[in-house]
Amino acid sequence: MPQQLTIGLFGFGSVGSGIYHLLKKKTIPNIKLKTIVVKNPDKPRSKNAEHFSYQPKDILEDEDINLVLELIDDADAAYSIVKKALEKRKHVITANKKMLAEHFQELTSLAQKQNVSLLYEASVCGSIPVIRTLEESFGQDSIKSLRAISNGTCNYVLTRLFQNPQPFDRIITDAQKHGFAESDPTLDIDGWDSKFKLIISNYHAFGVLNTPEDILNLGIRHVKPEDIEFAKEKNFSIKVLGHSELNDDGLNAFVAPQFIKNNNLLTSIEFENNAVQIDAEFAQQQLLQGKGAGSIPTASAVLSDVVSLLRDYTYSYSKAETSSSEFNPAQQIKVYISSYDKEDLVPFKFKTEILCGTRKHLQYKIGKLSIKDLKEQFEAQSAKVFVAVFPD
Repeated sequence: MPQQLTIGLFGFGSVGSGIYHLLKKKTIPNIKLKTIVVKNPDKPRSKNAEHFSYQPKDILEDEDINLVLELIDDADAAYSIVKKALEKRKHVITANKKMLAEHFQELTSLAQKQNVSLLYEASVCGSIPVIRTLEESFGQDSIKSLRAISNGTCNYVLTRLFQNPQPFDRIITDAQKHGFAESDPTLDIDGWDSKFKLIISNYHAFGVLNTPEDILNLGIRHVKPEDIEFAKEKNFSIKVLGHSELNDDGLNAFVAPQFIKNNNLLTSIEFENNAVQIDAEFAQQQLLQGKGAGSIPTASAVLSDVVSLLRDYTYSYSKAETSSSEFNPAQQIKVYISSYDKEDLVPFKFKTEILCGTRKHLQYKIGKLSIKDLKEQFEAQSAKVFVAVFPD
């Protein structure tokens, strides 16, 4: 007999309003939305003020509510809400990848201790069922690598740059107008958003728990027209990828722009779309693709989690229970580094230098170094360099 789910919803922004409308549109037995809590009573919304509450306790202290949907932007506030909800033995569904990445072990352990589910399909790649696929379809298959286009803002900007080279800031402004970029796009264009998603995915794919401090994240803030021209000349595209690969030396993982050959399926993923390429021992290579953002697509992942709770679904974390792999940032990669000022390239010391060159006013060099050394060298400088992984 399915359990009755009485929902308390935190947040009525893009995803919160999306799940509200989906629940109104779809009549699902044993599911009832009781309370919506928002922060600002003066903010214009599509529903009248009487539909909302403004105190978290109206959900957290309501014994009738047994499922909390946490769909707010503030990661610190989200952590407080999720922790209290789990302590009250309420199931929780969240889309907050930053909050999860920073408090993953604490919150998953608390959910298991309280015998409730903590689900978060919408936190990774919006509508694409990445977590459920890793948990169920690949639960008994050894995954060799994950390569994910998981940030719609970066993908939108790079698509536009390859179609028609133009100033970076102009494309960001257009992306903001279309809702593909935040008013402050830092988390997106500097690779932080993709890093949080990678941390979550790695645990389900490999059983390895990274912290945000572990993972190198490089973005596209300083990509230049000459970098795009260089890629085109070599028959490459550039995509920001969350990249994880497991081998005999352990798991290497990082977020960075990568030069990708034009015949690779990932080059066809354009604009705000997302994709995850899985390479597994038995299933071999698979590509999941779809809408990585947007109100209704992301809300569809939340709804999927809600419906799964009717069957008492929870994650098994089977890879974490069986894996003996460890994170290893000592593995070497080949990288391309460019700047208009040759002095900006000096702090980057390659183990093996392969090529130095110029293109118009641009200076670049290509060489090999460890992920750990690249992270340390990149974080120690403040120059306007563009760094991308180059194929062997």
